[in-house]
Amino acid sequence: MELNEIDDDIEAFLVESYENLNHIERDIIELEKASEQGEALVRIYRSLHTLKGNCGFLPFPNLESLAHAGENLLSCLRDRQLAITPDIISILLQTVDSIRQILSQIQATKDEGDRDYSPLLVALTELSETKQTPKVSQSHEPIVNTQTPQIDAQAPKDTAGSESVESLNHELTEISTPTTSESAYIRVNVNLLDQMMNLVGELVLARNQVIGFSTKFKDNGFAATCQHLSLLTAQLQEGVMKTRLQPISSIWQKLPRVTRDLAIASGKEVEVEMEGADTELDKSIIETIKDPLTHLVRNCIDHGIELPAERVACGKPSLGRLFLRAFHESGKVNIEIGDDGRGLNLERLKGRAQQLGLVSAVQAATMSESEAMNLIFLSGFSTAEQVTHLSGRGVGMDIVKSNIEKINGTVEIHSQQGQGTTFKIKIPLTLAIIPALIVSNGGNYYAIPQASLLELVRLEAFNSIEILYDVPVYRLRGNFVPLVYLNQVLQQDSLSNLETLSLVIVQVDNYRFGLVLDTIEDIQDIVVKPLGRQLKALSLFAGATILGDGTVALIIDVVGLANQTGITAKKQLLSENAANSQEQGGDRQTILLFEGPQGARMGIPLAIAFRLEEILASAVEKVVNQDVFQSYGQILPLIDLHKIFSDSDRFNDEALATVAETLQIIIVSPYSELSVGLVVDRILDIVEEPLTIKGIPSRPGVLFCAVIQGQITEILDIETVIRIANPHLLQLATHG
Repeated sequence: MELNEIDDDIEAFLVESYENLNHIERDIIELEKASEQGEALVRIYRSLHTLKGNCGFLPFPNLESLAHAGENLLSCLRDRQLAITPDIISILLQTVDSIRQILSQIQATKDEGDRDYSPLLVALTELSETKQTPKVSQSHEPIVNTQTPQIDAQAPKDTAGSESVESLNHELTEISTPTTSESAYIRVNVNLLDQMMNLVGELVLARNQVIGFSTKFKDNGFAATCQHLSLLTAQLQEGVMKTRLQPISSIWQKLPRVTRDLAIASGKEVEVEMEGADTELDKSIIETIKDPLTHLVRNCIDHGIELPAERVACGKPSLGRLFLRAFHESGKVNIEIGDDGRGLNLERLKGRAQQLGLVSAVQAATMSESEAMNLIFLSGFSTAEQVTHLSGRGVGMDIVKSNIEKINGTVEIHSQQGQGTTFKIKIPLTLAIIPALIVSNGGNYYAIPQASLLELVRLEAFNSIEILYDVPVYRLRGNFVPLVYLNQVLQQDSLSNLETLSLVIVQVDNYRFGLVLDTIEDIQDIVVKPLGRQLKALSLFAGATILGDGTVALIIDVVGLANQTGITAKKQLLSENAANSQEQGGDRQTILLFEGPQGARMGIPLAIAFRLEEILASAVEKVVNQDVFQSYGQILPLIDLHKIFSDSDRFNDEALATVAETLQIIIVSPYSELSVGLVVDRILDIVEEPLTIKGIPSRPGVLFCAVIQGQITEILDIETVIRIANPHLLQLATHG
């Protein structure tokens, strides 16, 4: 375990321990006030038991011994083997003070120290071993004066162990004050966090409206105020969203016990490996994926991992392996759950699906590998011949897929017979406020979540559209992309402009298609509002949002759109055709082409280009020596390629007045922690073709030269470009 992981565990342990200790102290005080102490005794016992159990995962033997000794004494009191006396109250309070002192030492040094607590342990042990008949109190008056938790040297010595108690009077016992760990955390009701999130959402909507007004007025002061409001709103939004984030370990921590119970019940041997347990998600998503993840774990153990004898016969170790991984990538959370078991038997899956009447013999015969694997997600599908408490009733895997898709996530299966199966899940970080592309069609506005977007294309004429397997397709850099006309799906009038149309390329699982519509408006953060009960049955829409001018826009559910239009059913035929086309073209790469200094043709891999923007030259600001601009709530560094390749600074005070009114910016993200804006002269094209290296790098900042579209093109080395511009940016990205 790494040091930072140990520190996180200790911090979490301290927070919970201080909270438990405060409850214990309050309940001890209640013991001498109440005529019936049963409930308080049970609460103290449980809190000490929890504290002792948590110590078992960390190297704190002294603290564990104290908690254990206190637990034993509480057990005797709870079972009425001992009567509550002043000495017992005092020694319990001293135990609380000693535990708090150890926690304070752990917080300061990550170690419990070498202080001797043996006299206190002896006193607690002797009291526990003396099981006397309880004396019933005839009064409801307090047993002792509780103004101090220290042991009273003048107390009666008729209780067993009083000599040991008295000997402690001169020790380790001042009252501790709350420490930083104890006072730095509070627990907040989730409903309050939900209310705050709703208010932030309304603030984002108001921010969008104000920014919309600012474009109508040529007032520099008003524009600057709007930019400041936008920045503050984005920072507040980020802060509130962070309060809702929880590590995935909050649900993973229960899975080892589930695995153990299932393995024992099925006669198998299974070990669990976890990676990325500190990956954080929004609490609402955590709650949604809890059951699907448990279903997947059950499936891996029940259907995936073999019995020990079967594994040994196949040359595998008898101990099966179940692994769970989580990590952030491209603004999403990736979760992988898999095993090293027998894998999926595709012929058996297809045969079972026919037996259950889910597919026909013709469908099974023409089915691809991926389609055969996805049979396990069909409603009612199960490979179990008999229903048991492990196999279930065939209602698990379809629920897994539907629950994940409800939160705009996807699930894929990767399996190799004899080697194992892996389920790969991709889900958004949060569902409340997301970046989205705003589009218009037939006079109405719609939003497409940015997580589903791949590319935007402008169609100049319909003669570039072909028909393949009864599906309209567009040949995009040699590959066929199936098209969906939004006006046809929504049963609207014909497209308003027949000469120039917008094509939005979106992703569904590992498959892409194009959405043909009228106009692409803008990308902005939107607040997701749930649909009313009358519209919830519409699979085309995932919700609604309110735009800056007060207009309501429906949020398109890309998965539902693909399913309703039949694209999903024919994707295999189209994919095979695209694969054949790609094989004929050789090793192809997708490159974003643009014009750089002195009219040079330059390019970068499209994979690192996050988005394209146009900004006003007046929006460029300077922080120390770094040019920056504000974009969607972020302050992004700006790199002018003229400054890199021609030693001219277009943003100095003298030149700023001559800069064109708008600048074309490419937002690139070479690392997940770093995004910068490249200022280019003009965006040229996006191409996909083999890269033929024609020469060594022409100058610093160029990776190599290639012939693209018959012209020599410099492919930039983005890391070197950033290093030339500001090496500090790379240090921040690589060192966190």
